[in-house]
Amino acid sequence: MKAFLERIAVERNEQPKSLSDDGLEIIMAYDWPGNVRELENALERAVTLTKGDMIPRSAIPDRVSERKAEPLVAERPHKNPSLDVIEQAYITWVLQSEGGNKTRAAEVLGIDPSTLYRKLSRYDGSEKKPDSEASEAP
Repeated sequence: MKAFLERIAVERNEQPKSLSDDGLEIIMAYDWPGNVRELENALERAVTLTKGDMIPRSAIPDRVSERKAEPLVAERPHKNPSLDVIEQAYITWVLQSEGGNKTRAAEVLGIDPSTLYRKLSRYDGSEKKPDSEASEAP
């Protein structure tokens, strides 16, 4: 992060800014589904919004600072859901946490991507493996 802040400062011909403790805490707690580019964009925005040398939590984009509730099975309609219901909820949660990237979700789940596609198609009958992904080398 420090390298990004220094690069941003050079581009803007300014002294580098620092993250406040609570700003750093928010940045570190976020999952960063967009990886490096998303982090860099968030820091650039925060630098732009900050007048002083210390970037406050309030300058961090809302999508980063807002914690999303991850109910998984907490909001389940039945007291004792079946294993299939729990599996579907978990797969859906992992897929969302990986930004919809099915290949990465399969890695996180420890299953082959073809198994993930089969399970997804069983859940809603509409998930098909795109040809472009079928031809990708690992």
